[in-house]
Amino acid sequence: MKKRYLLLTYCTLILIVIFTGCSEEVNKGEQESPTFAIPVEFNDGIKGEYVLIGEEGKIGFQVGGGIGEEIEANPVIQGKGNKYMWYIWEQEDFKGTFKIVGTHENGEEHKILTKNAGTASEEQVWEYSFDRISSNNNFIQFPSSMEFPIAGLWKLEVFMEEKLFSEIFVFVESE
Repeated sequence: MKKRYLLLTYCTLILIVIFTGCSEEVNKGEQESPTFAIPVEFNDGIKGEYVLIGEEGKIGFQVGGGIGEEIEANPVIQGKGNKYMWYIWEQEDFKGTFKIVGTHENGEEHKILTKNAGTASEEQVWEYSFDRISSNNNFIQFPSSMEFPIAGLWKLEVFMEEKLFSEIFVFVESE
């Protein structure tokens, strides 16, 4: 009887190790989404590029930019709220909700969009609502404020009009 109990305990432990190991590998296997550049003409007529992170030709948010050799992507910093311009292709016009579910690599979900950034009434929210955003140059664009409370890899599930539109992975650095 003791041998059966030991064998059952041993098998249970092996299964726990296997399943735990698999879930860790999935998290470790996720990588930051690629960055890509889009051309821009600044107000003074000088041509440059914006650097976005996301899915080229579908969705991305601006993390940098510049002119010529001085084009760079800036890190996203934990606890430091910032404005980010979103670019979304495959949409002619947009009316409705833009929602982001931010999931940290530890599995915790967080509100990362900020409403009324920099004011006394600042709050973290799941979504923004828009009356209408028109397409310009084959994409729509709009600003957001985001703040990530924890450093590490984040998965951003982007919902448009209540439907999952895309997932973006971004690495957030410590302060």
